Amino acid sequence: MLFLDQTTEIEELKQKAAALTESKEQLETQNQKLAEESSYAKGLASAAAVELKALSEEVAKLMNHNERLTAELTALKNSPTQRRTGSTVRNGRRDNHMKRQDQVGAASELKREFAVSRERELQYEAALIEKDQRETELQRKVEESKQRESYLENELANMWVLVAKLKKSQGAEMDQRADMDGSETTDGFGI
Repeated sequence: MLFLDQTTEIEELKQKAAALTESKEQLETQNQKLAEESSYAKGLASAAAVELKALSEEVAKLMNHNERLTAELTALKNSPTQRRTGSTVRNGRRDNHMKRQDQVGAASELKREFAVSRERELQYEAALIEKDQRETELQRKVEESKQRESYLENELANMWVLVAKLKKSQGAEMDQRADMDGSETTDGFGI
């Protein structure tokens, strides 16, 4: 009878040992998966940080370029147009004829300068519009990067919570094993 009880108890202990071994293997597999996911999340966070830095540098460059264009546009708007005035004094008809030619020449010169100035102003305005569009696009990208970074940080935090739970559950299993080991020695079987 005692032998039968011992045999039954040995079988139960073997089954428990097999169950614990299987549980251990599952936990190790799960731990490996979590470690891989954690590594992947760290890589994503690193890539997001690099992208955010590059975007910040691009925004800084565009802001400097914007400041230069604004300064040039302001200087262009504030600069007086150079005008040629011919005030040579001559006597007689020839004087009137020369004055008329000077006035016609000055007027055509002013028109040409005005056209050049207007064309330059339009170019500056087009450059400013393009700069504003690029700046808006870059700000959108920065916002997307911030959202991506926030998402990755949340995912990483969740993974750490899972790792902590896994470690806690492994610690509880280790305590159970220790309790089982203690009960085996008190029974006198030591298997």
